[in-house]
Amino acid sequence: MFALSGIMLVLSGRRLSKQFDDRLVPYMGVLAAVVFGIQFVDIPVPPSSGHLMGSTLLAIMVGPWAAIIVIGLVLFVQALTGDGGLLTYGLNLFNMGIVCSLVGWSLSLLIFKALRTHLNDRWSVLTATAVASYVAVVVTAVVLGLEFFTVAGFGYIAFLTIVGVNAVIGVGEAIVTCMVLAYFVRARPSVISLLSGRKKLDVTQSALIGQKSPLD
Repeated sequence: MFALSGIMLVLSGRRLSKQFDDRLVPYMGVLAAVVFGIQFVDIPVPPSSGHLMGSTLLAIMVGPWAAIIVIGLVLFVQALTGDGGLLTYGLNLFNMGIVCSLVGWSLSLLIFKALRTHLNDRWSVLTATAVASYVAVVVTAVVLGLEFFTVAGFGYIAFLTIVGVNAVIGVGEAIVTCMVLAYFVRARPSVISLLSGRKKLDVTQSALIGQKSPLD
């Protein structure tokens, strides 16, 4: 898992370098602090507990490749302080950074494209992100459960418990993600990756429509 996560970090860094925008740096720092904080909040769900991830929020705000890198940094700092540990870093990064970010981003994009023909961009991105963040948490829990089957004594009851606990936590993930995103939708929609691409497209179309023909 260290090797696999390391390869994905390198690929993410290369993809990010090709489309890097200096204006995203402050938001990456702020979001890293937000994710670092919310991951320390444990949600008790008997017979266990869990925490929020923030991966989908990051992916929607700064793109999936930057999200993987930011989550990687957050998890590394947490590992140095004893939360998660260095030996499990590769596994945690794969689950919370890679799987959750890519699933959340891909699903958000699909739902956003489907909804924007019926709703405005604001409600489309909020709805899409809320649904995608919930599903991403559940999918990540399923992946974690499948990984635990490599541990002797791990059974289907434990697997269902992990998925069930995270199905409840996913509700909190969707609410927090939607609340944070709602602020940026109102205050600075241009920093949201889905809306920034939409805005550039709208500006280009408007310029083309308003441009006079050389014959005129």
